[in-house]
Parts: sequence; C-alpha cells; structure tokens
Amino acid sequence: MRTPRISKSSTSGGTMVSTMPQSKPMGTSSTEMYGAHQVEDGVLFVAYSPQASKVQIAGDFNSWQPDKTQMRRNDDGSWQVKLRLSKGVYRYRLVVDGKWQQDPHNKITEPNPYGELNSVIRVN
Repeated sequence: MRTPRISKSSTSGGTMVSTMPQSKPMGTSSTEMYGAHQVEDGVLFVAYSPQASKVQIAGDFNSWQPDKTQMRRNDDGSWQVKLRLSKGVYRYRLVVDGKWQQDPHNKITEPNPYGELNSVIRVN
C-alpha cells in the first residue's frame, strides 16, 4: 500500500456500497487482505473480528455515521464492505459492537480531535 500524502479532499460524488464476497489474490495470506485496499472498482475494507456481532465503518465518506455502512460477516470471522469512492484522501474508523477503533491493519493514521487515531486511505 502506498503512503498517502495527507491533505484536504473532496468527497463529493457519493459512495456506493457493495457487500459482494471477494476472493483474495493468489500468493497473499489472509492477514495481508485485512485493512483497506484499493481494488479495480472501489476500496475493499476488511476487518477481522470473529467475536463481533456487528461491524460498521464510519468516515468522512459517510459523514461519520456508522449506520450508513454495515460490514458483512464472512465464514472465517472477517467482515468486509466495498465502497466506490472518488479520488482523494479519506479518514475512517471501525465500529465493532458500538466501540469505535482505528483499523489495526492500516498503519497509516493521523490524530483526531478526540485524542485517538483515524485510519487513512488515499484513493488514486
């Protein structure tokens, strides 16, 4: 994953949510698929939380409202959602059973006003 240059970005153009199952590319381990990854037709967000009953994602692409973006549970305990995002830099957090947290599989972060970290992804 490329390290993004942090800057203001426009999120106009809306988002599209897809919960279609995704297969991992050959030669990659399961843990390499966790986090946020730009794919051909969007950004695939994958979290691993086998004990969770609900995982959502909140970010500047959905006005920080987790109810707008539910992740789908897979049989292996991972959760995923694919969003179609316009080019730009996006900040987000996972919401696991109501508890907000940074994405532990995305090393690119920045501080937020609440003394915690937002995860960051750049869409090219």
